[in-house]
Amino acid sequence: MREYFFLGAAVAIPLVILGAFLWAFGKAIFSLFTDWRLGKELDELTQQSEARRDEKRRANEQRLDTGCDHDFESGAFGLPPNACRNCGLEKEKSTGPCDHVWRVEQGPVPRSTCEKCGRKYSEIVSS
Repeated sequence: MREYFFLGAAVAIPLVILGAFLWAFGKAIFSLFTDWRLGKELDELTQQSEARRDEKRRANEQRLDTGCDHDFESGAFGLPPNACRNCGLEKEKSTGPCDHVWRVEQGPVPRSTCEKCGRKYSEIVSS
């Protein structure tokens, strides 16, 4: 009876060790496959993001192609930051529905008004 127990233990222990090794190896292979798939999806997302960024940059370049020699660096007093002092167009399109074109109003307080939507901008208070 004892020899059957030891024979069973001698067979079962290596089988359990081999099973544990195969289980760990399978988990590692599955983890590698999952990481590879996630990396592939990340590469696709990166490419899509770069394509959208390039499309937005091209659209902004076309928007700014008005024939004006834009000067965004030395803004006039009363204009919002990054607005061209020559034509009033902003360097980047605002997030709202209006693509603002600012004109400076004459008066005691320097401020500007958008030609399209009528929004007013003052360096003190923006409304």
